[in-house]
Amino acid sequence: MSESSDEEFDGFSQNEVDAAAQRYNDRLAQIGIGELDVVDNENESENDFSDENEPLVVDEAGDRPAEADGWHENFNYYERGLPHIFLPRGNTGPTTVLDPDKEPVDFFSLLFTNAILQYIIQETDRYANKQIRDHPDENKSPWVTPTVEEMKAFLGLCFLMGINVKPDIKSYWSTDVMLETPYFSKVMKRDRYMQIMRYIHFSNSEQAPQPGDPNYSKLYKIESLMNMFTDSMVNQYIPKRQLSVDEVMVPWKGRLSFKQYMPAKPTKWGIKMWAIAEANTGYVSFCQVYSGRINGVAAHGLANRVVKNCIEKANVIGQGYHIYMDNYFTSPTLFTDLFEHSNTAACGTVRINRRELPKDIMKKKP
Repeated sequence: MSESSDEEFDGFSQNEVDAAAQRYNDRLAQIGIGELDVVDNENESENDFSDENEPLVVDEAGDRPAEADGWHENFNYYERGLPHIFLPRGNTGPTTVLDPDKEPVDFFSLLFTNAILQYIIQETDRYANKQIRDHPDENKSPWVTPTVEEMKAFLGLCFLMGINVKPDIKSYWSTDVMLETPYFSKVMKRDRYMQIMRYIHFSNSEQAPQPGDPNYSKLYKIESLMNMFTDSMVNQYIPKRQLSVDEVMVPWKGRLSFKQYMPAKPTKWGIKMWAIAEANTGYVSFCQVYSGRINGVAAHGLANRVVKNCIEKANVIGQGYHIYMDNYFTSPTLFTDLFEHSNTAACGTVRINRRELPKDIMKKKP
């Protein structure tokens, strides 16, 4: 194109068209879609594209089974890749890049932020003051609100106890040469640790909905903390295009009303969680605890709601992501809904008895 604005524009040169096509193809390659076919304007005709994206027409004299139930009607075939363009909310990968000399605790702090620590301190202090006010005879030790650094030390000791296991908590501060672990007494005194452990809270117990209330939740005591933590997970990483939705079992054999038993899993007893993770790295963008049936009634459409909730809370909806799942979640209804309303493609294994699937295909001998 001429640089002079006074000359009349006669169109783009062939070199400019080729350069633009190359840039477009580079972009398509980045987002996983095939290359653009450049058509010569002189040989272009309307008939070349007349049947693109048209419904597949099956001749009545063909070998289409009689019990096909019309599932193939109005089914479009996209031969040039999925129509969804991958447009994530930013550059994929970590949103905060730390220096190579940083310690593991610095990465942990990206997710478990000071705002979360302040929230724990706030609710712990609220509960401690309530207990001291309502039951002064049982809470005679003076209470001091923990600082952020003190709460970090408390949580660090909790993690360490999971590595260095002893018969009871007081054993960690034992001076017996057979049990002594000097590190614990250097970080925090035993009585202070036990005091924080006694009052630690993650919610306002005075506002907890009771059973029978429409807002009642078995997870109320940790729900706010979980929401803050999953928000950090979403904010700190933008996943690549391929994501997986699945269930996760957290080992647990204690007393819990929503503890699950799944004999086919490696971890048979535990707490079941729903999670969405990046396929390349396994980074979990969102997870949610499954608290079991509501009022003893099984939830209908649970699998569909789980997938939709995961992509919504992970902030990947409407951005052209590809979601992969197992046969528990896969259904034509879900896939069509994601494709048409969430700008999201889906792929998964399927159960042969799933409703709405084509009868002529879902046979032992198709």
